[in-house]
Order: sequence, then C-alpha cells, then structure tokens
Amino acid sequence: MTQAERIMDYLERNGSITPLEAMNELGIMRLGARIFDLKEQGVKIITERVKAENRHGEVTSFARYRLEN
Repeated sequence: MTQAERIMDYLERNGSITPLEAMNELGIMRLGARIFDLKEQGVKIITERVKAENRHGEVTSFARYRLEN
C-alpha cells in the first residue's frame, strides 16, 4: 500500500488528518507533499489552518486536511 493509499484510507475512516496524526498513525513524515500529490490526481481535499497551544503554552498553527463532500 502506498502512502497516498494509506492517507486516503485514514481520511475515509476518520474524516481528517493532521501532520502529527500522519506521523504517529501512518509513519508518514511529509503529509503536505502527499496531499499535493493527491490533489494533482484530482482528489478534492480541503486544507484548514488550525491554531492551538503547544506543550509550552505557545500558540502554533498547523494544517488539518479533509475530503471535500
């Protein structure tokens, strides 16, 4: 199974994915690159920017990807 296939399976089962989830759950380090590849193949994926506090209390932002309905 390719990384793109694993991402698609994860999105279909869980609704969305973040880079941290991709690394921890799928062993994928470059989620953004694989999302780009999927979009190039015509998959409709929405990118949301999320802000949250990290463990040091600092506000950081990251991407959350989901399939377009």
